[in-house]
Amino acid sequence: MKGWVKDLLWFVGIVAALLVYSAAAGVTWPIAVVSSYSMEPTLRVGDFVFLAGATCKSVEPGDIVVYVARNPMWHGSWIIHRVYQKIDVGGCGLVTWGDNNNFPDQAAAGEPPVSTNIIGRVAVVVPYVGLFPLVVRPQGVGGAAMATWIGRLLVFGAATYAFYYYFKSAETAPRRKKRRKAL
Repeated sequence: MKGWVKDLLWFVGIVAALLVYSAAAGVTWPIAVVSSYSMEPTLRVGDFVFLAGATCKSVEPGDIVVYVARNPMWHGSWIIHRVYQKIDVGGCGLVTWGDNNNFPDQAAAGEPPVSTNIIGRVAVVVPYVGLFPLVVRPQGVGGAAMATWIGRLLVFGAATYAFYYYFKSAETAPRRKKRRKAL
């Protein structure tokens, strides 16, 4: 079997494992990457987190959740913050707060109480594995941001190719046998 076919099968296997984990954990998407300093020292930029299913009623103060922001400043972004308090707002509502922030999200940024917009609860943290996705994603809008993003993709693509080529060529290189000298 050719090397690239084996690598493709590994990739398909990893995606399948993520889908199985997603179904078992009860989440639509089972992974996220920490992209800000708001949860330091508990979570650092680049930490990779696996999520478990959660609802407003199933989480407790102290749990770390991922939710979709609704305020105009962060609208649509995934926020990873700790549940600070449960409140009754005509149903379940959560006050969330980043460990490294001065105020709760609902006071500082005008975020409505978190309720039906929970993606999941942080179950497992893998340090720094998420740095690569953070580096290669676009960091802004406009021509300059896109040019920077394409440049980063090219540099990381070239580095990945060089890394892959180096290790694959080492696997396929002919091995020399050592000769023993007769005494």
